[in-house]
Amino acid sequence: MESRKFHNGELIKRLNDKVEKAINNQLLTYDLTSTQFKMLVMLHLIPDHTAMLKELEKYFGVAQSTAAGIIARLEKKNLVASFSDENDKRVKHVRLTHDGLQICLSVRETIVETERKLFSGLTPEEQNELNRLLYKVYHSIK
Repeated sequence: MESRKFHNGELIKRLNDKVEKAINNQLLTYDLTSTQFKMLVMLHLIPDHTAMLKELEKYFGVAQSTAAGIIARLEKKNLVASFSDENDKRVKHVRLTHDGLQICLSVRETIVETERKLFSGLTPEEQNELNRLLYKVYHSIK
């Protein structure tokens, strides 16, 4: 059955599923959902690891109550800390904690290792070309 040819869309979907499965298996060890992890990663990528809750809502395209719920669950796990703005108590900030940062780094290792295995059959030049072509395809979809 594996020997049949898949069209490109199916191959991309199957590759994504394999990568997602590996990541989700590790997230289970931290009792995290992929949505919670994405929130941690977003905070990790910001220079001071801090964002306003409103910024997270906009970035993820979710309602205030949804973002607040995700942050509340992450706070219970001591992965983020939230606090009010000094100048405007209505504004809530969220900061990645040391434990949250450690999870980001650990799961990142899994992602890197999974991608290494995934692309091990390609030369560095082929990997660069594949990346270039995938970006080209990605940006052609509006």
